[in-house]
Amino acid sequence: MKRKSAFNGVVILTLALIAVKILSAIYRVPYQNVLGDAGLYAYQQVYPFLSLATILSMNAIPSAVTQNFGAHWTDKRISQVAIGIQTACFAIFLIVFSGASVIARIMGDMHLTPMIQMASCSFLVVGVLGVLRGSYQSRQQMELPAYSQVIEQIVRVGIILAMIVVFAVGHGTIYQIGKWSILASALGFLAASLFLIWKRPFRFQWQWRENDIESQVWKRLTAAIIIFSASHLIVTTWQLMDSFSVIRELQHYGLSFKESIVQKGIYDRGASFIQIGLIVTTTFCFVLIPLLTNAFREGRFERMNRYANASLKITVTISVAAGVGLMNLLPLMNRVFFKNDVLTATLVIYMLTVICVSLIMVNIALLEVRRQSRLILITFAAGALLKLVLNVLLIPRIGIIGASISTVLSLCLFAGVLQWRAFRFYRFRHLRTFVMKLIISMVGMTLTVQVVMWLLPTTERLSGMLELLVAAIAGVAVVVAAIIGLNLLTYKELQHMPFGDKLYHFKKGRKR
Repeated sequence: MKRKSAFNGVVILTLALIAVKILSAIYRVPYQNVLGDAGLYAYQQVYPFLSLATILSMNAIPSAVTQNFGAHWTDKRISQVAIGIQTACFAIFLIVFSGASVIARIMGDMHLTPMIQMASCSFLVVGVLGVLRGSYQSRQQMELPAYSQVIEQIVRVGIILAMIVVFAVGHGTIYQIGKWSILASALGFLAASLFLIWKRPFRFQWQWRENDIESQVWKRLTAAIIIFSASHLIVTTWQLMDSFSVIRELQHYGLSFKESIVQKGIYDRGASFIQIGLIVTTTFCFVLIPLLTNAFREGRFERMNRYANASLKITVTISVAAGVGLMNLLPLMNRVFFKNDVLTATLVIYMLTVICVSLIMVNIALLEVRRQSRLILITFAAGALLKLVLNVLLIPRIGIIGASISTVLSLCLFAGVLQWRAFRFYRFRHLRTFVMKLIISMVGMTLTVQVVMWLLPTTERLSGMLELLVAAIAGVAVVVAAIIGLNLLTYKELQHMPFGDKLYHFKKGRKR
C-alpha cells in the first residue's frame, strides 16, 4: 500500500512537472510576439539565473534533503537545514545583486543591470522553499510540493502576461518590462513558500547553537545539492555561456549591437522547444534514481543492468524521436509561434541539444548511483568551458549558427565521456540492433512528416497550427508503430516507459 501511495505521488509530481514545463515554455510565444526578438533576448540573457533558482527549489534541494534526511527526519534537524541552506542562498543573492553591473558589462549590455538585480531576489526564498518541498517528499507526501509548483508558475506567468499587456498598450521599454517579468519569478517562489508554510509541514525551531547535524552530513548534503543541480543545469549553464559571449562575438562577426540582440533573440526561441522536448526525460530520470539506488543497496546487480538497459533505450528512443521531430517541424513551428522562419538552419542544429542532454541526464543518473560524482563534475566543467571556447572561435567566423554548432559539439563530448564510463559499470545488450531499428524508425517518421506538410501547405498562422498538429500526430504514430512492429523496445523495457503498460498489452494481444 505504501509503495502504491509513493507511486501515485510520483505520478502527481510528474503531471505537475509537465504543467510547469508547458507554462514555462508557452509564455515565451506572446512575449516574443509583442516585445519582439530584442525583448526575448533581454529576458533570455538573465533567465539562467532564474533557472538556477528554479532547479534548486524544485529539484536539487528537495532531492538532497530527501536523500540525506528521509529516514532521520525531525523538526529540529529540518529547521537547521532550512537555516543553513537559506543562509547560503542569501549569500548568492548578495553576490549577484552587488555584482549585477559587472555581470551586465561582461554580457555587453549595461541595460541588463536592473534585470539581473531582480533575478537575484529569487534567492531570498529559494532555500526555504526547497527544504519545505523536501520535507514533504521525504515523507512520501508528493501532492503539496506538486501544488506549490503549479501555484509558483501561475503567479509567475500571470505577472509576465500582465507585463506583456502593459508593453502592448505603449508603456515601458523592453528592459523595464523585462525587469518586472524577472521579478515575477521571485514573487512566484514567495507564493509557493507561503502556501507550504500555511500547510505547516513541521514545527520550526530556532536552535542553531544546538546543532545536532554533523559536519560530514553537511558535506554530503552540499555534494548532493551540487550533483542534483548539475544534472538539471546542463541547458541553463550552456545558455549562460551564450549570455556571456554571443553578443560580443556577433559584433566581432560584423553585426551592429541592435542586429546582434535581434539574432540572439531569434536563437533563444530554441529554448522553448528544447524545454518541451526534455519533459519526459526529466521525469523519467526522476523516477529512475530511486529504483537504481534501491537495487544497488540490495546488491541486485542483474536488476541494475535491466534498469540501465531499459533506461538508456527508452531515453534514446524518446529523445531522438523528440529531437528529429522538432528538426522536421521547426520551420513550421517557427512561423506559427514566432511569426517568421528566419535562422531555420541555426535552430534546426540547436534541436540536437534535446538528444545530447537526454543522454547526459540518464548517464548522470546511472553514474551517480555508482558514486562517480567527481567524473560528472569534471566533465560538466570541461564541456561548459569547451562551449565557451567554441563560441569565441566559431561565431566571429560563421555567425550565430556557430553558437548552435558549439552547443552540440560540446554536449556530444560531455555525453560521450559519460557513456564511455557507463559502459564500464553496466552491461548493455543488443545496442547495435536497437540503433539500426531506431534509424529506420526515424527515417520513416521524417518521410511521413514531410509528406504530410507537403500535402497540407499553409501560409497563415492559424491554418499552420492545424498542419503542425496533423504532422506531429502522424510522426508520433510512426514512432509508436515502430516500437510495436519493429520490436524497438522489448516487453520488459516497455513496462518502464510512460504509457508502456498499454503498449505492452497491445503488443501481447497482437502477438497472439
